[in-house]
Amino acid sequence: MTESTSTFEKPRLILTHGEKGGVGKTTVARVIADYLKNRDTAFRAFDAEGGTGQLLRFYPAETTAVDVSNAANVAPILDYLMDGASKNVALVDLGARSGEDLRNWLYRGGALEEAADNRLALTVVYVLGGAIDSVGHLKECFAALGPDVRYVIVKNLGVASRFEVYDGSKIRAELVRAGASEIVFPPLDSTVYQSVDKASISFADFAENQGGQFSYTERRYCRSWLRDCYAALDGASQFLR
Repeated sequence: MTESTSTFEKPRLILTHGEKGGVGKTTVARVIADYLKNRDTAFRAFDAEGGTGQLLRFYPAETTAVDVSNAANVAPILDYLMDGASKNVALVDLGARSGEDLRNWLYRGGALEEAADNRLALTVVYVLGGAIDSVGHLKECFAALGPDVRYVIVKNLGVASRFEVYDGSKIRAELVRAGASEIVFPPLDSTVYQSVDKASISFADFAENQGGQFSYTERRYCRSWLRDCYAALDGASQFLR
């Protein structure tokens, strides 16, 4: 499914989502932040894990902590998106929440109404785990939000190597019919990942030796990995920018 020019020009709310900790939701959110900056897309990020969130830690200049358990706290996100001055993009790292909790937050905060009235584009970036629970949670999310939301399904090879449960599922067939985009993130060497984590900077800054003096080999690994991730995200760029 290709979005029209008018849809592309709407402000866009991107939500990174998944069924539990350990599937790489925040890693994917961090890569998307780097991708948007690399593609010269202005954005603001919001961390639903609060003041201790990982997105806030790695992107402090771009990120604000939000409490999505309170519908009123969607206000700063929508204020940014809907100010009318330009086409804005907001990236929200949600953490693990039920589909119904997500729907309630978006509905009570007004985001679903704006999307239904064709004033806001809404994208869910769903990071898969390899277990059946992940597919069940994805089904719950799809049932709560429906087919009008844009979905980007990420198979993160950094945390799982097989996704047969998803590949053979009914929910995958439904998502494909709804125009979902499926992408694959390659794994990043664990030593390099730990070095980036220790430095508390973005993957892109680490790859370009910004904010420290890092190993040439590790920087090259990170740069090559980011390039592959960007190529994957290019396949879903109409849902991200």
